[in-house]
Amino acid sequence: AGRAGGAGRAAGALGGAGAGADGGALQERAESAWQVYWRRFKRHRLGRIGGLVLLALYALALFADPLAPATMRWADKTKSYQPPTRIRFSYLDGGRLTVRPFVYEMRIVDQALRRYARVPRHTVRLVSQERAAGRAELRAAAFEEQPAARQRTLLEAVRRHYRWDAGDPRLAELRALLEELERAPRRDLHRRVRLRLEGAAPQETVELIAAKGNKNFVGLFARGVPYRFLGLVTARVHLLASPTGGFYPLGSDHAGRDLASRLLHGGRVSLTVGLVGAAITLVLGALVGGAAGYFGGAADNLLMRFTEVLLSFPAFYLLLALRGTFPPTLDSVQVYFLIILIVSFVVWGKLARIVRGMVLSLRSEEYVLAARTLGLGPFKIIRRHVLPNTLSFVIVDTTLTIPGFILGESALSFLGLGITEPQSSWGLMLSASRGYRVFQDFPWILVPGIFIFLAIMAWNFVGDGVRDAIDPRSRH
Repeated sequence: AGRAGGAGRAAGALGGAGAGADGGALQERAESAWQVYWRRFKRHRLGRIGGLVLLALYALALFADPLAPATMRWADKTKSYQPPTRIRFSYLDGGRLTVRPFVYEMRIVDQALRRYARVPRHTVRLVSQERAAGRAELRAAAFEEQPAARQRTLLEAVRRHYRWDAGDPRLAELRALLEELERAPRRDLHRRVRLRLEGAAPQETVELIAAKGNKNFVGLFARGVPYRFLGLVTARVHLLASPTGGFYPLGSDHAGRDLASRLLHGGRVSLTVGLVGAAITLVLGALVGGAAGYFGGAADNLLMRFTEVLLSFPAFYLLLALRGTFPPTLDSVQVYFLIILIVSFVVWGKLARIVRGMVLSLRSEEYVLAARTLGLGPFKIIRRHVLPNTLSFVIVDTTLTIPGFILGESALSFLGLGITEPQSSWGLMLSASRGYRVFQDFPWILVPGIFIFLAIMAWNFVGDGVRDAIDPRSRH
């Protein structure tokens, strides 16, 4: 101790001399263990890349409502398996060059092969802009060559959708708007009209968009399909959307639902399953392993034999067996939590065995004996003194376990035993590609598989970075 004190005083004198020579530039700075881990993690290139990818994926999932062109359940049944639409930025309207982003309105020309083509330039469409989320939209299109025939088709569609009488004055108002639209010299024109609704809340109206031509204009922060942001606030503004529809950045699925919108909303399920499941696994594995290692004896034998029996079953088949024991009539929220519990129950045993081995070596340390001498209870010693010393390994194991949860949910949903319609998850969306024809003719259905791959690789990179940051022997 005396030699150590003398060395410390000598080092302090040298430090003071150096600080005086450099004008106070040299200062002593202490770093905590977590600061050291963070500094070492930032030097890990793949870890940083994986962390940025995960931040982007989780941000997209969190703000899926305003970022998506439509809602998760919105569908146009006439647009089954429509290919991805390409945004164009200029067009000729009556010989005049107009610069405005748009996508062409498409329709099926071959029902058997699902082939699409642009609608004619003389097409007139009516699209309703609903105010409440979940209310059925009006989407009517008239392709006849004669203006009078197009008017009759559209007015009849509106009358049937809202159940109005043939002599309703609102139909006369709408007829006047369509006549004005037909007489306009421009070939691509959109007009809005508000009509009062009967039997609804006072002063409630419906907004109709009359679209002349075959173009759907796309805009930033455009009003589109109403949604409930995080289930709290009703809004209609989307980052990039077309008020008249027809905008499918990644194509549509078999039911005419926008694939990009379902992909963003499905990320909420697929990505949070890993986080919540890993948290449950961490708590179960640490508590069971810590209790078995600290108490030993009969408690250790009982807990570890149960863990070994659990680990002796093949994990995937145990997942299928556990899922098959629950009724198929559960709703989406119940299935979501059920999947988390099942996957967590399958994988926590491995962590418990490793923590138990670490606790066996830690329980004879001096600080544990001192805490026991001071009269601390066993559970308080485990929680405050033993388990924190296993935290570095537990964190590494947790980051490497999360990809397994994502794959487990995807596998169950792919087989039809996980998340069910109309809820969305990446595994459920990928299950639509099981048919050979879908795989060959509609390759955009495979996009969820790319996002599953990105999420798993990103978590593996982050896990490698955390492991190297905590390991003192790592070159990082």
